[in-house]
Amino acid sequence: MRGYIPPHNSDENIFVKKSVRQLELAQSIGSVQFTLFMDLRQQQLFMAQSNKYCDINVQLICGYDGEGERKIAVICPDYIDLEYITPPIVVLRTKLSDSSLSHKDFLGAAMSLKIDREYIGDIIVKENEAFIICHKNVAGIIAEELISVKHSSTSFEIWDKPLKFEKQYSELRTTTVASLRVDSVVAAVLNKSRREAVKLIKQCSVKVNHMDILHTDFEIFDNDVISIRYNGKYKIFCDGAKSRKDRIFINIAKY
Repeated sequence: MRGYIPPHNSDENIFVKKSVRQLELAQSIGSVQFTLFMDLRQQQLFMAQSNKYCDINVQLICGYDGEGERKIAVICPDYIDLEYITPPIVVLRTKLSDSSLSHKDFLGAAMSLKIDREYIGDIIVKENEAFIICHKNVAGIIAEELISVKHSSTSFEIWDKPLKFEKQYSELRTTTVASLRVDSVVAAVLNKSRREAVKLIKQCSVKVNHMDILHTDFEIFDNDVISIRYNGKYKIFCDGAKSRKDRIFINIAKY
């Protein structure tokens, strides 16, 4: 398993300092604290800090039943039962008249309302409906002002029923790689040469779990999410199985 990777830029340093302040506040005055929505990299940074506090409880939640990607942290003293805490998450739902609308379309429409990304969790688009998981502070803005996505009218309502969603992938395939170095895996993901993969990495076009990757020898682990600029986002599954030629099997799932 990959070890902890410390913050490696100013934004991550600021995020860690903010996280520590919330953790210390929960510890010092015994109050319940909530973060805003965090991506995978921020979740790793936050949990690394929270592990330093033995007398507080932390739970990461996405707001629905399923494999959530963006989550908030509920922070409270260990004598408070997390089960009785209501997180500041609202689920908004709209019916779809245009089945071609995508996650990207809804995110872009929400961003056009000048809402910071950290107030919006996962966006789920399926069949004839779409759900936006958001912080309660922006739920009213989205419900009242997000009246269209592209050229389709939308009308959001608060969804207070259970919501279950399993991640759907548009493509799933199996291949082999010589190693789990990021350059080797990216080459396999895109069906390109290793030289082309190295070029993308050096152009800062590759992220792993929302973290910029700058070195070609960075190692990929099971369940890592690789984002490649202009080429999509992929989840990598690998259990260590090898072929007769000692190559490593990996499953590539495209979002």
